[in-house]
Amino acid sequence: MAAPVVETRIRWAGLLIGAGLLVQALALLRVHPLAFVAFAVVGCPLVAAGIVVYLTSLLKHDSAARDLVSPDRSESN
Repeated sequence: MAAPVVETRIRWAGLLIGAGLLVQALALLRVHPLAFVAFAVVGCPLVAAGIVVYLTSLLKHDSAARDLVSPDRSESN
Protein backbone atom coordinates (compact mmCIF):
# COMPACT_ATOMS: atom_id res chain seq x y z
CA MET A 1 0.00 0.00 0.00
CA ALA A 2 1.44 3.37 -0.99
CA ALA A 3 1.85 6.03 1.67
CA PRO A 4 -0.08 9.29 1.30
CA VAL A 5 1.80 12.19 -0.23
CA VAL A 6 2.05 14.13 3.04
CA GLU A 7 3.66 11.17 4.81
CA THR A 8 6.19 10.77 2.01
CA ARG A 9 7.10 14.45 2.13
CA ILE A 10 7.47 14.38 5.91
CA ARG A 11 9.69 11.29 5.60
CA TRP A 12 11.90 13.15 3.09
CA ALA A 13 12.02 16.15 5.41
CA GLY A 14 13.14 13.93 8.27
CA LEU A 15 15.84 12.34 6.13
CA LEU A 16 17.15 15.74 5.03
CA ILE A 17 17.23 17.06 8.60
CA GLY A 18 18.87 13.86 9.85
CA ALA A 19 21.53 13.98 7.14
CA GLY A 20 22.23 17.62 7.90
CA LEU A 21 22.57 16.96 11.62
CA LEU A 22 24.86 14.01 10.91
CA VAL A 23 27.13 16.19 8.75
CA GLN A 24 27.14 18.87 11.43
CA ALA A 25 27.96 16.37 14.17
CA LEU A 26 30.80 14.88 12.13
CA ALA A 27 32.14 18.36 11.39
CA LEU A 28 32.27 19.12 15.10
CA LEU A 29 34.60 16.16 15.69
CA ARG A 30 37.45 17.81 13.77
CA VAL A 31 39.08 21.15 14.48
CA HIS A 32 39.92 22.16 10.93
CA PRO A 33 38.84 24.98 8.60
CA LEU A 34 37.30 22.49 6.16
CA ALA A 35 35.18 21.12 8.99
CA PHE A 36 33.59 24.54 9.36
CA VAL A 37 33.05 24.71 5.61
CA ALA A 38 31.34 21.32 5.67
CA PHE A 39 29.24 22.45 8.64
CA ALA A 40 28.17 25.70 6.99
CA VAL A 41 27.97 24.74 3.31
CA VAL A 42 26.61 21.19 3.54
CA GLY A 43 25.02 20.70 6.96
CA CYS A 44 23.08 23.94 7.35
CA PRO A 45 21.46 23.86 3.87
CA LEU A 46 20.40 20.24 4.40
CA VAL A 47 18.71 21.13 7.68
CA ALA A 48 17.13 24.24 6.14
CA ALA A 49 15.86 22.24 3.14
CA GLY A 50 14.34 19.67 5.48
CA ILE A 51 12.56 22.39 7.45
CA VAL A 52 11.22 23.96 4.25
CA VAL A 53 9.99 20.61 2.91
CA TYR A 54 8.30 19.86 6.24
CA LEU A 55 6.56 23.21 6.47
CA THR A 56 5.41 23.20 2.86
CA SER A 57 4.05 19.68 3.23
CA LEU A 58 2.02 20.81 6.24
CA LEU A 59 0.73 23.88 4.41
CA LYS A 60 -0.25 21.94 1.29
CA HIS A 61 -1.90 19.21 3.38
CA ASP A 62 -3.77 21.80 5.46
CA SER A 63 -5.12 23.65 2.41
CA ALA A 64 -6.18 20.39 0.76
CA ALA A 65 -7.92 19.23 3.94
CA ARG A 66 -9.65 22.60 4.30
CA ASP A 67 -11.00 22.29 0.73
CA LEU A 68 -12.41 18.86 1.54
CA VAL A 69 -14.05 19.95 4.79
CA SER A 70 -15.56 23.25 3.68
CA PRO A 71 -16.51 23.32 0.02
CA ASP A 72 -17.07 26.61 -1.77
CA ARG A 73 -20.00 28.44 -0.16
CA SER A 74 -21.06 30.10 -3.40
CA GLU A 75 -22.56 26.79 -4.55
CA SER A 76 -25.01 26.69 -1.63
CA ASN A 77 -26.59 30.08 -2.43
